[in-house]
Amino acid sequence: MNPIALVAHRGYCKKYPENTLLALATAIQAGARFIETDIQLSRDLVPVLYHDRDMRRISNLPGAIHDYPFNELVMLPAYEPQRFGDNFIDQKITPLADLVRLLLANPQVHAFVEIKRCAIRRHGIETLYSKVTELLQPVADRTTLISFSLPFVEYAAKAGWHSFGPVIKRWSDTRSTKLKTLRPAYIFCDEEHLPATGTISIPGSRLVIYEIDDPQSAIDLHERGADMIETFAIAELQHSLTERFNVTV
Repeated sequence: MNPIALVAHRGYCKKYPENTLLALATAIQAGARFIETDIQLSRDLVPVLYHDRDMRRISNLPGAIHDYPFNELVMLPAYEPQRFGDNFIDQKITPLADLVRLLLANPQVHAFVEIKRCAIRRHGIETLYSKVTELLQPVADRTTLISFSLPFVEYAAKAGWHSFGPVIKRWSDTRSTKLKTLRPAYIFCDEEHLPATGTISIPGSRLVIYEIDDPQSAIDLHERGADMIETFAIAELQHSLTERFNVTV
């Protein structure tokens, strides 16, 4: 059995367009118990799952998410044509409400919901927090709000959201007074920002390292103190780690 907790980064996006309901559902079918997705707001302030500010890469369209009203956005594709051609052109931009329904149908799954900085700059912290948490209430106990914006994370903490965490820009951020005072449930960090050697565990918080697809790297990080590993290749990494640990046992 694999003892390393894995997070499906934007769903199972090695095989399917990121942040789509398809990518998230197939990640769960592959055994993911933790999934991660990105949130922005439509022009009329409805939360949808989307990573980039610019819509070119994912939807092959001009403009940004906030340029379109919700009823138009959900009819637009999210198919990553540079990676997949037209294979998934039928996949549409996913509303946050659809993720909530997916979580309700899968009570074993916990979701990390990343609030994008571009959305915060456009709409403000209070609006983002209000619109997102209103929809997340039915699954509040299984959702963690994360962001590169420490002010947003601090706001979520003060507002009483039960689970929150920053995505840090450099390892030295873990020593900041603000972060130590905040005591977040989770801290996300890019593998590239880690110290080359030594223990990386953080007392009081669970450390999530991204972006890892190689099983040996996942094992090495786990042994150094990482609590969770975030990956685009959830099925492949899960399978490889299970095989390795079964052989070891």
